[in-house]
Amino acid sequence: MSASTTPPIIERISIAVIVALIYALLLYGLIWTDKNSGLPFVGGLVLMPMAISSLATSIADPRGKSTAWRQIKLGWMVIGIGLALTVLFFNESIICVVMGLPIFALASCLGSLLTLTLIRKFRSPGRATFLIVLPLVGLPIEPHLIYADHLSDITTVIEIAAPAETVWRNTVEIRNIDPSELKFTFSHGVLGMPQPQDALLTDEGTSAVRHLKWTKNIRFEEVITGWETNRFLSWNFRFSPDSIPSAIEGHIDVNSTYLTLTNGDYRLEPLANGNTRLTLTSRYRIRTPINAYCDLWGRIFFKDFHSVVLNVIKDRSEAAQRASANG
Repeated sequence: MSASTTPPIIERISIAVIVALIYALLLYGLIWTDKNSGLPFVGGLVLMPMAISSLATSIADPRGKSTAWRQIKLGWMVIGIGLALTVLFFNESIICVVMGLPIFALASCLGSLLTLTLIRKFRSPGRATFLIVLPLVGLPIEPHLIYADHLSDITTVIEIAAPAETVWRNTVEIRNIDPSELKFTFSHGVLGMPQPQDALLTDEGTSAVRHLKWTKNIRFEEVITGWETNRFLSWNFRFSPDSIPSAIEGHIDVNSTYLTLTNGDYRLEPLANGNTRLTLTSRYRIRTPINAYCDLWGRIFFKDFHSVVLNVIKDRSEAAQRASANG
C-alpha cells in the first residue's frame, strides 16, 4: 500500500467509527431505554448490531475492496466502544453487557459480511441501506411477536454435618448475613450480581411469608405454600414493582412476559450418619426467541446463588452443632 493512499483509508475508517458510534447511541436510546416496551430481543440484540456494523462497513469500504476480516474487526471495534460508553455514561449493567456480548458479536459479524457482499455485488453501498434501517422497521413489530414457553428447574444438593432440626432452624430464617459468610462465585464476584443479606420469616406453616433482602436495595417475598417441620419448605415468589430498582437492573424483569421466577423449595433428608442432606430447587419460566441461551445464563446465576445460600446454612448449622456438642 503506497503512502499516498494511506491517509484517505485512515480518514474513512475514522469517519466510519464516529458516524457508526453516533448511530449506535441513537439506537440504544431509542430501543434499550424504553422500560415499558419489554426486552427487545430481535431489534436490540440482533438487528441493532447488524445495522451498526453495516453502516461502519458502508462508510469505511464503499467499494468493497478490503477483506471480510478487516470489516468484521471494524464492526467489533465499534460495538465494543459503544458498549463501553453505555456502561460508563448510561448506567448499563455489566451483567447485561456480558450476556449480550456473544449475540452482539455474531450479529455484528453478519452485518459486516452481508454489507460487504452487497457492495461487491452491486458496486455500491446503497443496496445495504435496508440493513442499516432494519432496527427502526422491526421495532414496532417486536411487541406483537409470541415465543414458546420454556420451564426450568435448578437443583443443588449439599450434605451438612448436623441433624435436621438444626439445619431447619438455619434454613427457614437466615438472618443478618455478613459478607464474610458469602463464598466467591462468578455471578457475584465478577458480574456483580446482588447477594443475599437477610431472610426474615413471619408466622409459621402455609400462612407464613419469608421477607428477603439482597444487596443493592433488592427486596421480595417468598409466600409459603408447603411446610413440614424439619423436612420440607416450599414457596411462590412474590415481587412488587419496586422489588428490583431499575437503577440496578433496567432490562431483566423477573416478573414479566419473558421471564418469571415461579417457585422453589427446600428438602431436608436425615442421613444414617447423623448428617442432613439439604436440597434447594428453584423454578422459572422464560419466553424468548433464544430460550436455550437465556436458560444457560439462568442456570449459571441460580447455581451460584444456591451455592452461596447453602454454604451459609451449612456453616451456621455445623457451627451450632459443634457448640451444642461442646456445651
